[in-house]
Amino acid sequence: MSLSQSEAEFLDALIELGGRADSSAIARKMGIPESSVFPISSLLAQKGYVKITEFIQEKFFLTDEGKYCASKGMPETRLLAFLREKGGSVPLKELSKVLKQNEVSAVLGWGRRTGALSIEKKPEGNVIILMKDVPIYYDPILIKIENNSYSPDEQEKPLLRDLLLRGLVTKKDHKEIVIELVPGTDHDRKVAVGILTSEHIKSGKWREITLRPYDVSASPPELKIGKKHPYLEFLEEVKAILFSMGFEETEGQFVETEFWNFDVLFQAQDHPARAVHDSFQVKNVSVDIDASPKLIESVRSVHESGGNTGSKGWNYKWDMEVAKRPLLRSQMTVNSVRYLDSHKDPPVKAFSLSKVFRPDVIDSRHMIEFCQLDGIIGDRGINVRHLLGILQEFSKQLGFKRIKFRASYYPFTEPSIDAYVEHPKLGWIECLGAGMFRPEVLGPLEIDFPVIAWGIGIDRLAMIRLGINDIRDLHSNDLSKLRNWGWW
Repeated sequence: MSLSQSEAEFLDALIELGGRADSSAIARKMGIPESSVFPISSLLAQKGYVKITEFIQEKFFLTDEGKYCASKGMPETRLLAFLREKGGSVPLKELSKVLKQNEVSAVLGWGRRTGALSIEKKPEGNVIILMKDVPIYYDPILIKIENNSYSPDEQEKPLLRDLLLRGLVTKKDHKEIVIELVPGTDHDRKVAVGILTSEHIKSGKWREITLRPYDVSASPPELKIGKKHPYLEFLEEVKAILFSMGFEETEGQFVETEFWNFDVLFQAQDHPARAVHDSFQVKNVSVDIDASPKLIESVRSVHESGGNTGSKGWNYKWDMEVAKRPLLRSQMTVNSVRYLDSHKDPPVKAFSLSKVFRPDVIDSRHMIEFCQLDGIIGDRGINVRHLLGILQEFSKQLGFKRIKFRASYYPFTEPSIDAYVEHPKLGWIECLGAGMFRPEVLGPLEIDFPVIAWGIGIDRLAMIRLGINDIRDLHSNDLSKLRNWGWW
């Protein structure tokens, strides 16, 4: 069986080491990282050349304090040498010459236990007296650990426990592998060549070399390349579709006034949607209504009596202070009416795609912060059939096979429509509301042509496209999930 260059060199090194060696010894012999030993040995084991045995071995390492003691000597060793040098006794205050502050109490405790030291009180202060020499066995152990050549025997285990408790040594489990040459295997010295060069062909060496076989059915390595978040890619695709259909994108602001978010859309000031459970009120913020006095007066008139639209309005006293209240926008339709206020000539064709905010119970289908797509088309002669056709075409381009409509109600459209798309696991999901803007909306804006409008919960469509069942996963930063997401 042919071998690669690295496999042949591996077997040569193993033979020179006596046919059996651990991974660290082979790595040193070959001059390669120890992490490279296992993949080569695994290939040789598959070919029957070697046998691999794995085991867990305790490895000991010096801490920073342990390295200091290995270099300077154990505190006990340093103190005994200092006492002998000073004639057998030294004042306690002089111990700082050979011991660090954190070593003093431990060494004195050791001296009392072993009888090596005694402390005498004298007028000039406490004095440390050497009573007898006691052999110290710690230093050789530290040196062996430092040289990575330590394997404790039974007699040294109590000493090793002391070093561990004193924080001079740490212990880690190390996975070790031993590779052994299988007896009777022939070492094929013909090294397989991975690349056939023109030189091989010209010289005729191609007749002699062995080409390394390739497994064409093997899977290539997975590339962990950087890419856009799938949810953001989906939003960009939505925008690209709308641009291709001739729409213009509009932008707005997160904090709006109730005037633009509700009043212009003919939503009564006592409508339940204005309550705290359906919108986020903003405190300590002052936001300008940013509307002409003429528009404000027209909106007031429409709410109170219908103005000149032929409507009876809501028949209540409209309150300017309520209209001024700031809130987090609860729908992107606020962008659409702002756009109409500055584009009064047909045709108009615009969309906005951004976040809206509504209090809700967070679950697999609902969030308090989510993206909404709002679109409008205004032109003379446009009607509901155009609206349904636009929505079906948009859904088709996004790849949704089934969509159904049903009659609904919204304060600012008449007629009003709800649309549903089918999720393979969650069933029919409501994704948009649509309709024709009412005269009570268009009149104050001085729009004299019909306008169709729709608002799409784009996050729910993204769930279907990305094949997920929980809307909260749209914003996931779990890399394993993001790498496995695919398009429907």
